[in-house]
Amino acid sequence: MISWKKIRVGAALAAATLTTAAVLAVAPVHHAAPTADPTREPVRLTPPLMPAEAGKPLPRTILT
Repeated sequence: MISWKKIRVGAALAAATLTTAAVLAVAPVHHAAPTADPTREPVRLTPPLMPAEAGKPLPRTILT
């Protein structure tokens, strides 16, 4: 005999699957980014910003 717990778990799993399928079906489709024009200048990435005093711990913030 199948327990009610297994029935509830199965029903919840089926509901989650159907919800996910519905959301994915309605969501707009995002196309891949267009390829870059070879004549354009490449984007230059800057290095990450360093704190003024690197290596020292950050000051603590007090949450109110």
